[in-house]
Amino acid sequence: MARRVRAILAVAAATMLAVAGCSAPSASGGATASPTPPRGVGTATDFALPPALRHFTFTTSTGRHVSLAALTGKIVVLSDVMTLCQESCPLDTSSLVQTAHDENSAGHRNQVVYLSLTVDPTRDTVPQIAAYRALFAPVPPNWMVATGSAQDVAAIWKDLGVYTKKVPQGNPPPKNWRTGKPLTYDIQHSDALFFLGTDGHVRFVIEGTASPTPSSVPTTLKKFLNDTGAQNLASPSSDAWTSAQADQVLGWMLAG
Repeated sequence: MARRVRAILAVAAATMLAVAGCSAPSASGGATASPTPPRGVGTATDFALPPALRHFTFTTSTGRHVSLAALTGKIVVLSDVMTLCQESCPLDTSSLVQTAHDENSAGHRNQVVYLSLTVDPTRDTVPQIAAYRALFAPVPPNWMVATGSAQDVAAIWKDLGVYTKKVPQGNPPPKNWRTGKPLTYDIQHSDALFFLGTDGHVRFVIEGTASPTPSSVPTTLKKFLNDTGAQNLASPSSDAWTSAQADQVLGWMLAG
């Protein structure tokens, strides 16, 4: 992640260790243990996005306009995505969707929103992200895939520390799985899952590529994976995150 966010997470980790033994008084005067964030999953933190970024308006795959500010009052699981990614995004999205199904089944549908925001707004048009979302049928109703202006998208990911870099496409170039057109560039990017509390503050961050159940990855995207992506799916790294771990984080946040 970018230096600013790494510094925030380092301070947050130290703070969590310092207060790990604290407890809050109960109504009866006793002590009630505060919920403990999951260990070994990611990093608990507490920082706010600049107000201007929270009010940026993005467009979802259904044409709805949404901002992070408008989602205040709900827990928001924010992920970066690129529909033409061949290495990590199909895996990350599959695990995110499974998390949504898990939590919705547990009765948390009205408490949690899942927002996948592109890092590639030029190609991730509304028709493109709509087709991407449809691949994950049955689609969780509280999962949104969104795009926006290049300026706004770049600003929010920069503030959150998500690395992006436009690079030349390799030869032979892959083709867009939706349109069949050859791709002319790629975007290298880091992968992260941000858990925003009901007040809009970032409360937890999970970094890296996910490890989904192979059968949960849509066939279209599974075929679109390059060699690295196929390897990531078949033999995930030991630190790859899972939907069960995301469920842990949400359980902690919902309990708080």
